[in-house]
Amino acid sequence: MRSGDGISRYCHPLFACFVGDYPKQLLATGVKTTECPKCDIPPDELESSTAPFEIRDLDTVLDALATIDVGDLTDFIQACRNAGIKPIVHPFWERLPHVNIFQAITPDILHQLYQGLVKHLLGWLAQACGTAEIDARCRRLPPNHHIRLFTKGITSLSCLSGTEHAQICRFLLGIIIDIRLPGNLDSARLLRAVCGLLDFLYLAQYPCHSSETLSLLDEALSLFHNNKQIFVDLGIRNNFNLPKLHATQHYTSMIRLYGTTDNYNTEYTEHLHIDLTKDAYRATNHKDEFAQMTQWLERKEKIVCHDKFIQWRLNTNSFTHHPQPPDLSFRRTQTLMKHPNVKAVPIQRLILDYGAIYFREALARYIAQQNHINETLSRRHLEDLAANIVLPFCSVAVHHKIKWVSIDARGHGDPCVTVDSVHAKPGCTRTHQRNDTVSCYLRVLYVFV
Repeated sequence: MRSGDGISRYCHPLFACFVGDYPKQLLATGVKTTECPKCDIPPDELESSTAPFEIRDLDTVLDALATIDVGDLTDFIQACRNAGIKPIVHPFWERLPHVNIFQAITPDILHQLYQGLVKHLLGWLAQACGTAEIDARCRRLPPNHHIRLFTKGITSLSCLSGTEHAQICRFLLGIIIDIRLPGNLDSARLLRAVCGLLDFLYLAQYPCHSSETLSLLDEALSLFHNNKQIFVDLGIRNNFNLPKLHATQHYTSMIRLYGTTDNYNTEYTEHLHIDLTKDAYRATNHKDEFAQMTQWLERKEKIVCHDKFIQWRLNTNSFTHHPQPPDLSFRRTQTLMKHPNVKAVPIQRLILDYGAIYFREALARYIAQQNHINETLSRRHLEDLAANIVLPFCSVAVHHKIKWVSIDARGHGDPCVTVDSVHAKPGCTRTHQRNDTVSCYLRVLYVFV
């Protein structure tokens, strides 16, 4: 390979990671279906979070594969069966130096979590809570930033992509809060199980990990395992012997070994099917397409490289390297539009249409707190002060949307990005109401102050 100084050097790449979904992992390792391609845990203990396991012994497997050259076929098949693999003849990794194919199997956010556990979870929730109730709650979700609304529900959807599963995960926890379960079972256990799985999903995708975040990852997985029995009590599952669920036990060790999961997530390679195949095929006349696709991709790459070169030459600011890892701070600042959506809303309408039933009381307590901001007030004293406050107005200006904007915590000059927003509109009798009482309080109080 030619390096940056123009000198050609011999390179000896090492096979370190095998990135693929579960069928491809089984194909590469030679492990049987329903078993873990990495460790020796029995198939009937995949649901356990405490069962001991060890990474498969590579030396034992290599010895079994070598018997094909010294013994008959029956001995080879028996040796492979004893080693826990299928009888495969000279796999590609057999003679590669410094390679452990069982250690090279990496986690996969797309197929193991989004297209695996999340897909199972949606089916379990539909059986536990009822498809009609789940869809009804989806239709009543208020509009929000970065959240897609499924106005027809989610239980009737089929062939969902990883992106659509990710969009559903953003509001999944909110639609099952206080939901009624068959047999009057405690919905808190269901909520904790879903919360644990979603926490694990998002923690596993952190762009930077530490010992603390990996500890939180293990705690989130334990939270799911401690509450997964609710699905058995509901008659939805008999066991959880799912290879994709057991694969979550390897995430912490694999992150320590190979880094964050964005290094080996199949989502990026799956998206290349669009950039390098589908878009290129659409640019052809569908006759002798391979040569046309290749030429189209070469021209596209040259245009991109030339555009980057021009941008580099036009950029007068020198690039500053920041060696510190990305900041994981969640600090946000709240912003409102310059002008309110409604300039004068009677307080009585706030109560009836917006659902802000206790607006007068909440505003009085807020004013009392601001008047005695340097004092420590007891709850009883605060209520007494609020009772003596008289509001000298009968209407207020209202904003229907508030945004949370990111803060450039690292000081790199990063542009502010809207990371979240909440909408609040008055109810309408002709359509589904989408009220958010808490956000209504926030908007009115912000405008008043």
